[in-house]
Amino acid sequence: MLEYILAGLLPVFFMLLFNRVLFSKYVPIIITLLILIFGFDGLNRPLSQQVIGLVSTAIGFWLGLKIYKKQDRKVR
Repeated sequence: MLEYILAGLLPVFFMLLFNRVLFSKYVPIIITLLILIFGFDGLNRPLSQQVIGLVSTAIGFWLGLKIYKKQDRKVR
């Protein structure tokens, strides 16, 4: 059960963290996917955890885009 909770929360956390630090749209998703695949051995996890991780990454990407747009308005 803990694995499913982590599969849902870690990608969103990573996406928001890297988006806030790097001020980029697409670099955080690449870094997050690399961490999930190689760092947490994501390809050898059950399919249900992989799907939860992908959905969580997509939600994090959407929230990250909102942060990016808000930061972009402040810079101009």
